Amino acid sequence: MIPKQAKPWLLAGVLAVAVAGMAGFALGSSSATDSSDAEIARNDAYEVAYDQTVDEVEAIAEGQGLKSGKARGRRAGVKTGGREGFDIGGGIAGIEDAKADAGAAAAEQAAAESAIAERQANCGAIPEAPDICPTSAELAEYQAAAAAAIFYPAEGGPTDDEQ
Repeated sequence: MIPKQAKPWLLAGVLAVAVAGMAGFALGSSSATDSSDAEIARNDAYEVAYDQTVDEVEAIAEGQGLKSGKARGRRAGVKTGGREGFDIGGGIAGIEDAKADAGAAAAEQAAAESAIAERQANCGAIPEAPDICPTSAELAEYQAAAAAAIFYPAEGGPTDDEQ
């Protein structure tokens, strides 16, 4: 990833390492009596200053990285959580709809089977139409109409037998 802009804490860290290195070099050079002592002292001072500065810069960078990463993680988590929650919620709603549809279909099937069983019990009950299988209610209506037709013929009055 290429940063778009240099971060101030990163520039300060690099500058601190460079200053520490120069300070270590200067301290090491001034405390030596001959050139080999000076070289050893410079290297030791440089290593000590460098190690201390690197540790400080790493701690600063780690803190800034955690702070930045936490904010980015929260934003990404909200986005991902919302998307996943929407998908899961939609799936659950689909399951509930399917259960409701299955329950309605089972109820319709039971009603149809009940109607078929009721009609089969009355098959052939009407002598004029043996192929028709009415429900008990339809059969009762037919029988009432047939009785009324006998009692009140088409001419509109009672029959001679009933007077």
